[in-house]
Amino acid sequence: MAVATAGAAGALIAVWLVPPAVYRPADQADARASLQSGLLTAAAAMVAVVGGLVALAETRRSNENTHVRELYSLAVTQLGADDETIRLGGIFALERIATDSPADQRTVVAVLSAFIRRRSADPALRVPTPPADAGTDAGPDAGRGGQDDGVTAVRFAADLRAAVQVLARLPERRGVDRADLNGADLTGPASLAGLRLDYANLAGVWLADADLTGARLEGANLTGTMLARADLSRAALLVANLAGARLSGADLSGARLGGAKLTAWPDRYTFVRVRLDGAILTGTALQGADLTGVEGLTQEQVNRALGNKRTRLPVDLHRPGSWDRFAG
Repeated sequence: MAVATAGAAGALIAVWLVPPAVYRPADQADARASLQSGLLTAAAAMVAVVGGLVALAETRRSNENTHVRELYSLAVTQLGADDETIRLGGIFALERIATDSPADQRTVVAVLSAFIRRRSADPALRVPTPPADAGTDAGPDAGRGGQDDGVTAVRFAADLRAAVQVLARLPERRGVDRADLNGADLTGPASLAGLRLDYANLAGVWLADADLTGARLEGANLTGTMLARADLSRAALLVANLAGARLSGADLSGARLGGAKLTAWPDRYTFVRVRLDGAILTGTALQGADLTGVEGLTQEQVNRALGNKRTRLPVDLHRPGSWDRFAG
């Protein structure tokens, strides 16, 4: 379209500039008129081409918008289906929309966030525990038990977990939040235990009280993430970015934090720090972790953790002698 527009503009300019340069005014009036007529015809043709290209582009854009609207309507309808497989199809269709149509990502994030909040509180997630003499096995999807062991059993919701994974891997867009999960109950059947979230972007997401037991979060972006009282026991957080994360009261026992970034980190408004007040660090692997900017960390917590000579601590804390046994 740009080439055609330039050609049309060039032809119109040539109508006035070329004839005087080629023909003498007194001798070649008819020839000049003929050349000008030809150039005007060429210019008109180029203008017609530009108009056609504009119309084609508008038609294509309209068709694309129509396709996105149809796909979005279908995806949202699928989210409300009774069949979990259909709901999964709707989740992945929304991911495609957000990826292919940046302008729609904000809407997709809002819809998937609302789905997670609502779905995590769905009483249908809980199913009766088989009788003790039934001889049945809850299978690999069974969790660690519901609120009352022996009465309910936990079966992880595949659609809810898929929605979290989709939000965590959407492209980063300026001004678009990762998710709004404040109020979601990510425990029990809505647990994220063992979920693969390697290199996920969950910056600033509300995950307070979430069950992330054994979750794979290597290299994840957790800057400013609310993880207060979250269960991160045995979670893999190697080289994760936890700058500015809130970990007050979180259970990090057995978690692997080697190389994790826990230093102070400024955001757009203020200078925030990782908080570990009351966090359980029993057996937490801190080899190579930088804890110099952490707030709320006590010597007792450090003594229960596992570090080495490369682990950096705040100036008011000292490295336990047992850490010298760890190489690296």
